[in-house]
Amino acid sequence: MSKTYVLDANAILDFLMNGPGAERVEYLLRGARPDTPLLVSAVNWGEVFYISWQRHGAESAKQTLAELLQFSIRIVPVDVAQVLKAGELKAVHKVPYVDCLAAALATLNQATLVTSDRDFEKLGRQFPILWITRP
Repeated sequence: MSKTYVLDANAILDFLMNGPGAERVEYLLRGARPDTPLLVSAVNWGEVFYISWQRHGAESAKQTLAELLQFSIRIVPVDVAQVLKAGELKAVHKVPYVDCLAAALATLNQATLVTSDRDFEKLGRQFPILWITRP
């Protein structure tokens, strides 16, 4: 896999819950390599942790994230460029800010965003999106 992908929190959660897009996410996870890892914003990683904790408890959430890190995933710290791009996207398109952080990470890394979150449709064609599910 040579293309760069950014996983949105809902793509990871879909994989974890064996949702309709789980197979596509699993394909990307298995294809990722240390030289071409899947990128995840630290904020979106925290969102996965939070939702996993709510549904299954703290220990299970910690274990889940540890297991996910067996794949080539790089958690990207949030920096000034990312928050400014996210702020711009939020101001112009009225998308939830945490989603804007994933979109900003994809934009700044010239990557494809992996998601099923329909909020991203509001962003138009600013960057490629791999829709893991479509109604």
